Amino acid sequence: MLSNITPNLQAESLLTQGDHVYLYGDTSYTGKLIRLIERTYPQKWSVQLDRGGYDAVNVEQISSIEFESSNMHESDKLDLPFDDVPESSYAQLQQEILALKSKNAQLQQENEVVRKDLDHAKQIIRRAKDISPLMRISLKRVLRLAHDACMDVQRTVNGWILKMGSKARKFRTLAHIWDLISQDDFLLSDIFPEDELIAVELILPPRPRKPPQFPEKRTFPLMRPEDIMRNRGMSLVKCC
Repeated sequence: MLSNITPNLQAESLLTQGDHVYLYGDTSYTGKLIRLIERTYPQKWSVQLDRGGYDAVNVEQISSIEFESSNMHESDKLDLPFDDVPESSYAQLQQEILALKSKNAQLQQENEVVRKDLDHAKQIIRRAKDISPLMRISLKRVLRLAHDACMDVQRTVNGWILKMGSKARKFRTLAHIWDLISQDDFLLSDIFPEDELIAVELILPPRPRKPPQFPEKRTFPLMRPEDIMRNRGMSLVKCC
C-alpha cells in the first residue's frame, strides 16, 4: 500500500507552474499547469488544456509527464536483455513446444476419428425408417409395463383406459400412457389427477366391428335355344 502512495506523493511535490501534465490517468487528456488555486481542499491546480479550455483538477488526479517518463527509463534499465536467458531454460522451452505440437497432432487425429463416427451415425439415422421407439409401441409392451406398476390397460370407445383399483383415466393413444408410466419416478397424482378421473362403471366396451357388406352380384339368367331363335326372328322382322 505504501509503495503505491509514495510515487503519487513524489509526483505531487514535483508539480510546478508551467509543467506539461496529463489528467485523470488518461495520457491523451493533457494540459499545462497555470497556478495553484488557493483555499481549496483538496488542493487544486488550474490547468490549460491542450484541446482547448481550462479545468480545475485535484492534485492527486494530476500526473507529470516528465516524472512518468523518467520512471519508465529506470524500469527499462532493470530489464534483462533476451540474450541473457540461460541455455538450459531455452532448451526446456523448446522441449515444451515440441511436446505441445505432438499433443496437438494427437488431438487432431482423435477429433478426426470422432468426426467419422458421427458422420456414420448420421447416415444410419437418415436411412432408418423410424428411430423413435414411441412410434413402435404396442398394447403388449404397454400392458407389461402397466402390470409391473400394478395397473391395467383396456380398450374403450375412441381410446384406452388406464386403471388402478378404483381409479381410471381415459387416453386417446397408447403413446400417452407410455410417456407417463415409462418414467423411472412418477407420482400417482400426475397419472390420475382428480379432474380427469372417470367412473369405472361408466366405462363402455369397445364397439364391435361390423363385417364388411359387399353388394350382391347380379347375374343374367341363361337363355334357352328357342328363346334365342325367337329373338333373332323378331329382330329380322323389325329390319324388314
